[in-house]
Amino acid sequence: MALRDINLIPSDLIYGRVMSRHLWLWGLSLLLLVTLISSYYFYQTLVVLPRKRPETTVADMQKHLGVTIDEISSTEQEIERLNLQEAFLKRFTRNQPFSMLLLEMSQAINQLTWLTRFDIDSIREADNQVARSFRLYGYSFSNDELGDFLTRLSSQDLFRDVVLRFAKETQIASWKGDGKDRVKVIQFQIEGVIVGT
Repeated sequence: MALRDINLIPSDLIYGRVMSRHLWLWGLSLLLLVTLISSYYFYQTLVVLPRKRPETTVADMQKHLGVTIDEISSTEQEIERLNLQEAFLKRFTRNQPFSMLLLEMSQAINQLTWLTRFDIDSIREADNQVARSFRLYGYSFSNDELGDFLTRLSSQDLFRDVVLRFAKETQIASWKGDGKDRVKVIQFQIEGVIVGT
């Protein structure tokens, strides 16, 4: 014979207790979830957002606008100053460098001619070219040497309109002696134009 458990508690009562336990469990879980969500929401709206979003009034906005306008005007002044500097520098960078000028001059001069003075005068600009007038003063041992220097100087592309203004025979003190010896030389002045791009 088999033994069987007999439940003397009515099944409605057991079902009611199980249902009430389930309802209490799910109700408390739902209440806990709603409490967490609402506390997170209130924390965001009452604590985090006021820190991120400062209160702006019309006076604050005008103050910030004034600061921004001052920054813009100072930036415009800086840009204008830089534009003036750029224009100033462009004017000089267009000019022919003097190192090239001296190189061309040293290639044109011969050993028996020397310069005592080299003047560069006013600048003339035409057709996107810069032209400077120049004057050379110096001495040569003979007219042939001076003529050779003039020919070589005129043949350089950098120099144009080379003209001998004057040439006269004179005497200068010799550099080898004690200063009493005199040497005959040709004193000259040459004028022309230096052409640069």
